[in-house]
Amino acid sequence: MVKSGMMMMNEKLFSKYFKAFGDQSRLKIVMLLSSNEMSVNDIAGAIGLSQPTVSRHLAVLREAEIVVDRRDGQNVFYSLNKGSVRNCCAGFCDCLAIPIRPGKKTKK
Repeated sequence: MVKSGMMMMNEKLFSKYFKAFGDQSRLKIVMLLSSNEMSVNDIAGAIGLSQPTVSRHLAVLREAEIVVDRRDGQNVFYSLNKGSVRNCCAGFCDCLAIPIRPGKKTKK
């Protein structure tokens, strides 16, 4: 079966996302950032990891465009890139023909 260029692009994007989501510590970070912006030190304190470890996790999440950062002087604040996450999740569900809107029935 020959895959279209668009399908291969989606596979790369989905692979990057799910690799980033595939770690419990990164999922904890994503959940923390879903409600508010936080610094690396705030995140480290909230989940009980060292600052360098949190920074490495944030680098993976940033590379996958799941989080974005904002500098304020010497401080860096991170927040969830909700639009990017929404688009990827919706695209993945569309790829599998799974409706994500409430009330839509699926054919079995």
